[in-house]
Amino acid sequence: MRSCLFCPVRADSLEDAWPRWITGQFKGPRPSEVRAERGGIKLKPWSTLQPELTIRCVCRACNNEWMSQLETKVQSFLQPLLAGQSGTVDIASQAVIALWAVKMAMVLEGLDAMEKRMYTQEQRERLRSSAEVPWRTSIWLAASADPAWFMSTKNRHIGVAEGVAGASTTMGFGHIALQVLTIRVPESVGPKTAVTTDVRRGPWDELTVQIWPPRATINWPPAMGVNGEDGLEMLAERFNTVDYSGEIEAIAV
Repeated sequence: MRSCLFCPVRADSLEDAWPRWITGQFKGPRPSEVRAERGGIKLKPWSTLQPELTIRCVCRACNNEWMSQLETKVQSFLQPLLAGQSGTVDIASQAVIALWAVKMAMVLEGLDAMEKRMYTQEQRERLRSSAEVPWRTSIWLAASADPAWFMSTKNRHIGVAEGVAGASTTMGFGHIALQVLTIRVPESVGPKTAVTTDVRRGPWDELTVQIWPPRATINWPPAMGVNGEDGLEMLAERFNTVDYSGEIEAIAV
């Protein structure tokens, strides 16, 4: 029996990993091609008028109660960004968007085998019960110049130190892209111990704004935007430094 990601109840509900309140705003006049892969294997492309991705990974209570409430709450903060509007995003808005982004990353892991999931059952249940973002999680927003692209992808990262691992989930919706990075360290590493991770050198300060941990009200959009499929893929590969021959930097997480 498959259990709900966020509680011990049976997963008897389909969750829209790409929220329909978002994808419905960007339906094209003609069907678009959808390309996907699972477990490194490319699936046969298909066409659709409205991008969609549903996963049977939650129970009806979670789907219809706290998850639905979170979707409603985040809409008022995300809608101006999705529409490509300029403005500011205050700390309270950043916190709601960050919580929603982590929920999205956890739901997308419903496609993964248990041993390949980054988040633990305890972390998922704490997000549900206490609105708690996992420790050593960083989240960024970027502006997407081409609203026609929808994308979600996950990269796993194995750290240099033994027992250190991480995963980044990158999602593109309309005029925005979100990136969630979570690092997991051994229990012997205390919460105040500084940890760094490798990152490909790039114009990240101009391309992204960090919303978690929240620091101050941010101006939107950033100085640079992500340009179409190539830009989204570049952002998604930001922390993927295995077999990468270019310049590498380190950031604290």
